[in-house]
Amino acid sequence: MLAYVVEHMATKVDLKGFATKEDLKAFREETTENFRALRAELADIRRELDDLRSRVVNVTGYRKEIDYALERIATIEKHLGIEKRIAA
Repeated sequence: MLAYVVEHMATKVDLKGFATKEDLKAFREETTENFRALRAELADIRRELDDLRSRVVNVTGYRKEIDYALERIATIEKHLGIEKRIAA
């Protein structure tokens, strides 16, 4: 088994042309920044919807739509592993 793995493993020459450490670092930084922006945008949407919900308590149709939007945001946050933070 070990002989098979050693015989078939990639060498430095095989890996030439693939992403470098710098490419991976740049990708990681860009991804982190994109997630940070996404989290901020979702938090803004949540805040605005919470505010809107408190303003239209008596209007059932709007309240239902807002609750649905908040559920979808919660699902997205859960999928992305974003913790729900309550602003003070």
